[in-house]
Amino acid sequence: MVDDSKSQDDSKLVADGLPQSESVGRREFMTGMAGAIVSLDERALAGLSGGARSASAVPSYPTPEKFLETRRDAEAGLRADPDNARLLGLLAHVLVGDVLNGWNGAGKGEVERAEIAARKALKLDDRTVLAHFALGYVHRLHGNHAAALDSFNEAIRIDPGFARPYAQAANALVFLGRPNEALPVVEKALQLSPNDKAIGVFLWVKGRAYFTLGKYPEAIEPLASSVGVRPNLWYVHAWLVAALALTDRDAEAQQALNVFKQVHHARADLGWIADYYKEEQYQNPTLQAASAEVLKGLRRAGLEAKLA
Repeated sequence: MVDDSKSQDDSKLVADGLPQSESVGRREFMTGMAGAIVSLDERALAGLSGGARSASAVPSYPTPEKFLETRRDAEAGLRADPDNARLLGLLAHVLVGDVLNGWNGAGKGEVERAEIAARKALKLDDRTVLAHFALGYVHRLHGNHAAALDSFNEAIRIDPGFARPYAQAANALVFLGRPNEALPVVEKALQLSPNDKAIGVFLWVKGRAYFTLGKYPEAIEPLASSVGVRPNLWYVHAWLVAALALTDRDAEAQQALNVFKQVHHARADLGWIADYYKEEQYQNPTLQAASAEVLKGLRRAGLEAKLA
């Protein structure tokens, strides 16, 4: 476990550094050898009415199909060039991304593969931004949020113009019980790349930080905006329903819940969500308290546990 005093110093780093004209991390993410290119589907945006219009210009968002395609392309490239650090970082990223999103049947095996790929990439080239970024996610899944913060901050040190590590450093600060510090950091991500393909995740982190602070009214706008641009992230939608219910906006909470049931019918189960928040990454006081409030809000909105 990383010493918290180091984490405090590192948390200041994420507010430093000027954006670069071309981000190395963004370039690594969007391109790779052997055709491992993360191209995202052009889709009609979906979500609740009232989502942020400023975010509606984002043309597309990641999907399970595109992550699987990218994984296969990276694997094919690595068969030809097994010591390609950038492809190893890309592979680690999509593997752990599948786990975090619950996509493509990913589980513990993919977490292990992601860690192996990321560590090999860093052994080959310790400035591989996506490898540090992916390793941060691996640490999170193991519940080591101080180490996750260190990894995201290392990505920022290498490439201060790459917005996504700022958002995930902010997320790590939320997990560490420091949501007030997280808010300016995620704002940095939003300022650096306002049209980022991951803008929905940036908004999610902002909404969760406010929710964790108990500021449910302030959480609603970024959560609704996130749902508007990334309708395939069930957890954002669930926290939005809860925030509306806990703010006594009952009609809107009911509307949001109805949409949640239609879009995420497999996840619209209070018992399943309660079990989800028992995972290792959530076993800390901050997220245990926040997830209890999420369940309270969902229950108030009318979500029930499905019978086995």
